[in-house]
Amino acid sequence: MSRDTPRSLLWRKIWPSVTRPRINLVKGLCILVFLLFNVPAQAQAQAQAQAQENIDFLKSLSLQQLANIEVTITSKTPQRAADVAAALYVITSDDIHRSTATSIPELLRTVPGLNVAKIDANKWAISARGLNGRFANKLLVMMDGRTLYTPLFGGVYWEVQDTLLEDIERIEIVRGPGVAVWGANAVNGVINIITKRADKTHGGLIYALTGDEESTSGGMRYGGSLGESGDYRIYGKYNKRDEAVFANGEDASDEMDSLRGGFRMDWQNGDTLSTLQGDLYSSNVGERISVPNLLNPANGYKDSFDNDINYAGANLIARWRRDDASGGSEAWQFFYDHTKRDDHTLGNYNRDTYDLEYQRGHSRSGRQQLIWGMGYRFIRDELRSSSGFAVVRPARNKDELLSAFLQSDIYLFDDEIVVTLGARVEHNQYTGIEVQPSIRARWQVKPGVLWWAAVSRAVRTPSRIDHGGTTSFGIIPPSPATMGLPLELVGTQDGKFDSETVLAYELGYRQQLTESLSIDVTTFFMDYDDLRSGETIGTVFHSSPVPHLESTFISDNKVAGDSYGFEIAVQSQITDWWRMRANWSFLQTDLHITSGSTDTAFVRQEDEAPNQQFNFISSMSPAPGMEFDFTVRYVDQVKGFDIDEYVAVDTRLSWRFSKQVELSLVGQNLFDSGHPEYLDNIFDVSESEVERSIYARIELNF
Repeated sequence: MSRDTPRSLLWRKIWPSVTRPRINLVKGLCILVFLLFNVPAQAQAQAQAQAQENIDFLKSLSLQQLANIEVTITSKTPQRAADVAAALYVITSDDIHRSTATSIPELLRTVPGLNVAKIDANKWAISARGLNGRFANKLLVMMDGRTLYTPLFGGVYWEVQDTLLEDIERIEIVRGPGVAVWGANAVNGVINIITKRADKTHGGLIYALTGDEESTSGGMRYGGSLGESGDYRIYGKYNKRDEAVFANGEDASDEMDSLRGGFRMDWQNGDTLSTLQGDLYSSNVGERISVPNLLNPANGYKDSFDNDINYAGANLIARWRRDDASGGSEAWQFFYDHTKRDDHTLGNYNRDTYDLEYQRGHSRSGRQQLIWGMGYRFIRDELRSSSGFAVVRPARNKDELLSAFLQSDIYLFDDEIVVTLGARVEHNQYTGIEVQPSIRARWQVKPGVLWWAAVSRAVRTPSRIDHGGTTSFGIIPPSPATMGLPLELVGTQDGKFDSETVLAYELGYRQQLTESLSIDVTTFFMDYDDLRSGETIGTVFHSSPVPHLESTFISDNKVAGDSYGFEIAVQSQITDWWRMRANWSFLQTDLHITSGSTDTAFVRQEDEAPNQQFNFISSMSPAPGMEFDFTVRYVDQVKGFDIDEYVAVDTRLSWRFSKQVELSLVGQNLFDSGHPEYLDNIFDVSESEVERSIYARIELNF
């Protein structure tokens, strides 16, 4: 199967002499060494020192110091991780460096309470606390404050969310609602991916990676100063992932080829920080998909084919923040995001998003006490379907979102207890005004011991397709029950679909037991109402294109239920060179239809996430310049898709020969030749298996 990859298109325009589909690893290493030794000595020494400082920083921190890392996900202002009254987990830059991951979804695999499953070689299903799916629409994901949530289906196109992993400062994850400051769709959790300031990435970095599944990958970054108060960096990244296989060993045609680049510039003037950053990307992903066809009874009334999906996009973020001497703050942020997607099933989709937000923080005695803000978002999109499989109406659409939030901290009993009251009000064109309040409280029993509790109301507002879409979900072959005729199942929307809601109750406990041992426990109960259901509205006879029956169901809000469970995370610093982490998550979801409902499909979401997950991560530095990392992941069965439980073992062994050069050998899913993890619960994408993968990686800093 031939295709014009993003890399080949770019190279043909810029470097006509370069036409080979991949760079040989040996040749690549020669180029890297040449570049390394041709950097001016003074610049090289400065970059080496900066790179080593970045690498060594988090390795030198104790567990208590890690708890002091400042996060912003619960209040949009810096706060000690140990003081957050929420189920918080932070993936640090050191965790990223020592992981076996080559993508952002893989970085999330070991987070307690997250359900992370691979659908095929390029697609993922990721949610918090269940209700998972290809487009899990109750998890809000952001990168540097720019939302990655798609308004078309709801959820995230994880296959196109990427950046240079070495440029990520940390990933903050909150399980449970984060609506008071972030708004709608932060129902079961929030993820914020935060990249490093430009002053932390001076010098150069080049890496190359090759393996059996991760066949070719490479990236570069270079940063420096802009005058006396500014800093910059630029980066580029290419990645090619081989196709997976089906259970019978046949290739799944789900390979991936992507190219991206970007920049960031920061200016620090006293207490004021200004930032301008942006990205540009193009990718090609494949899949084996089936779509209903009444004219193909020989193949079960469906056409199966290899579908190529072409993505392209760009984004730009401008941010300004000022911190005053009293501890208050003021910030503006604007971002523009353009997305383009072309494929056979959905057609041509273009979207432009413009977002402007302002926030103001006030403090008492140097502490943040009150924060408020407002925002405006405008979305313009167009979807031209190339087939009758899925149609969205109207083809062109404009959405506006107005929002305002207020959150206040109240200090009681000599500040041992802090109560946080917050609420967000939003207006969208589908359901009008939505109010999402929350109350959180934390009790600092003594240094290193914290109890917290929270009650929140959150909503998942309708997506574009919820208020104007028609989809053919499949055709049931003729049987006596269908009067000997094929039966086509068609879903439609009439514009009356309402917001889905949850009332969440959470209780947490966090303690630094000793200097080398800490524990974090969260229990929760989520009370869902008005979840999506599919209600049958009638069956009619059609004579064209062949005699058949058509059963139509319409989206409604007649599924309700609850979920409950716990998440336990433990960290232990065994020695100064050995750290171990483990976490265990339990989840039980029980859904039911409400009075008058005929739904039999959406109520089964309760079985589309595992009940239990366990992760164990060991990070060792047994000798100078050597790192050995070992991860074991257990995932319970996914009953809704008849997918068995599995255990995956990942390892990483690296050698840092000097401050400039690091070589890593990585194995993923080492003791299993392959297993399925999830199915696409929206489209009929063929099930492929997650295979064993081994790759080598070299990184040069200069």
